Amino acid sequence: MAADEAHRTEPLEDETPVPPRQSPPPPAVYLGGAAVTVGGLLGALIQLLIGAVPQPWSTVLVAVGIGIIIVQLLWSLFRVGAGRGGVRSTAFAVVAVAVVCSFILGFLLRPMALRIYDRLYSCGDPVELTVLVPVDGAAWFQEAITEFNREYGEGECRAANVTAYSAPWPEVEKAMAQGWEPPAEGEEDRPFEAQRDVGPRPHLWIAESLAQVELADARLSAGAAKDKYEVFEPEDAEPIGRTPLVLAVPEAVLDTQEFNGGDPTADRDLNELIVELGDRYGTPVLRSDPAVSTTGLLFFRALSAQGQAALAESRLANAAASTGIALSPSDTDLLCELARAQGANPTAAVLTTEMALAQYNTGRALGDGCPGADDMRSGLVPVYGTGLGSLDYRGVRLDWTDDPWAERRSKVADDLRSWLAGKGGGAYPEALGMRSEDYERDALAGDYRFETDFDVATDPPSAAEFEALREDYGLSRLPRTVLLAVDHSETMNEEVGGGRTRFELATDGVVAALDYLGVNPADQAALWTFPVSGSGSHEPVFDMTADPPDDVAGLLRATPTSNGVDLHQTVLDGIAELDATGGDGSAAMVVITDGADSDRSGTTVDDVHEDLAEHQANLYLIAVGEASCRSAVFAGLDEDPRVTCLEAEAEQIQTTFDSLFNQLWSGR
Repeated sequence: MAADEAHRTEPLEDETPVPPRQSPPPPAVYLGGAAVTVGGLLGALIQLLIGAVPQPWSTVLVAVGIGIIIVQLLWSLFRVGAGRGGVRSTAFAVVAVAVVCSFILGFLLRPMALRIYDRLYSCGDPVELTVLVPVDGAAWFQEAITEFNREYGEGECRAANVTAYSAPWPEVEKAMAQGWEPPAEGEEDRPFEAQRDVGPRPHLWIAESLAQVELADARLSAGAAKDKYEVFEPEDAEPIGRTPLVLAVPEAVLDTQEFNGGDPTADRDLNELIVELGDRYGTPVLRSDPAVSTTGLLFFRALSAQGQAALAESRLANAAASTGIALSPSDTDLLCELARAQGANPTAAVLTTEMALAQYNTGRALGDGCPGADDMRSGLVPVYGTGLGSLDYRGVRLDWTDDPWAERRSKVADDLRSWLAGKGGGAYPEALGMRSEDYERDALAGDYRFETDFDVATDPPSAAEFEALREDYGLSRLPRTVLLAVDHSETMNEEVGGGRTRFELATDGVVAALDYLGVNPADQAALWTFPVSGSGSHEPVFDMTADPPDDVAGLLRATPTSNGVDLHQTVLDGIAELDATGGDGSAAMVVITDGADSDRSGTTVDDVHEDLAEHQANLYLIAVGEASCRSAVFAGLDEDPRVTCLEAEAEQIQTTFDSLFNQLWSGR
């Protein structure tokens, strides 16, 4: 005992006892438990918020929660590793956790990162721009606009989405008179409605002459938009290019037969050239309809200036009758009809434009009704005349209303207008077959034997002269006799929308058509319905007259409904009626049918073709409802060049009549 006490060592006064080593408490790494650590409390709060907030914030909260878990794990691993000396295993665990968590975070945050990238660096919304182009050359203008869409902008970003559609000038003029306004309350059933029957309001309009621009401004100033806003100023219409009017003749007539001494430039009167082609060379001359086509009206102007309008109209009408090609609403349609009727080497000449001839020569499609061919040429070469004039294309930017995109739209419209005009070294307008304002014998698309050094006359008509020409044409043209035949079979009584039947809509179209009668006092009309019970094919509503009865709609409603349809025999009887009427003018039959019933009579399509070949009447078929001109009912008839088939959906029957009879009877 004493020995033990003798050997006991006493601690030094400055020595502190060391407590035994203890392991650290386990980390709180879960979000749902009742952890007392700060991380646990934050995790619990985040878990509550995740279900209460919308995306993308719920994703952010999930990422924050994962971040808290990572921090806790790393803190725990560092402490555990330091306490046990396992540095190597700790580093491995840290790397493994970091990699796994990076993948998780990357997956969760990717949608948000893409949104941020799109907002900061991706392409903005392209400017929407609608362009109204002329019917002539519409397909080429649309191709040019497609190319503009591809090239406009920077890098991969598309800066503009430009779309184009076409409409004939008479319809554009009426749309301008309405200010492209929707119908007012109580006027929803008006016969013509701009946005329905023409198209959406354009932001850029390509007009064929300054006269059209001035007339459009006059219609807007007097119409629905006059007190709302100013759409454009005529002086702001920028020139795009021009194309001379030409007399296109078969190549052999100019070269072999030496028409005009073989010279492609003539300083003689147009009427003299037309007479020489017909009398000496047996070459009829065709022209697009002056009632619709600006080109046709300018040729009428050239004939009127020489005091030969009436004589020339008679000769032109006879030429159309001899070839079986009805008056076409555009140069494109005229050239297509000529190629269809006479092939690649036509025997007729055409009054047209250098641009229309150029576009046709390329062999590229000029629209759905005029497919192209790689080896196509018109078979015609141009003869230029010093007094024929030209089309003068103008780009008109239209500001309809105040909208937040107005400034951007204006810039795109101006850029497109300049691009089409060739400013900045572009390929246009020569790529359209059009001459630029500063044209210097540059190559034109479709150029075949063009006189590129010919000086194009710049003498556009004024708006007043343009209107006077239309009125003069209506009086000077030959009278026209038109027979209308309306299908009143059972299927025409079916409702097609708005509670109205096809027959009721067709009745409205007939009334609208007869409104054009009377521009020329010698014009006449007759009205039939078909089929009828018994042996006959039709029932007269009124006979041929220049003064139809007042209540045509009531007379049509009173006609009985019959079963079946006798279309082919009705056409034969109509041609006979037109032939019996006689007269020095032109004749046409217009048939309105839904094509729902097959003609089961003994009269065939071939019988109709043979009868048309023996007479000078033209046949127009208006397919209403779901009927298509490609259907078997109409396709066989439409193979004849004297037959024109028009499709009219239920809401467009009146518009179709309006357009057709503007050609047949108007000129205004």
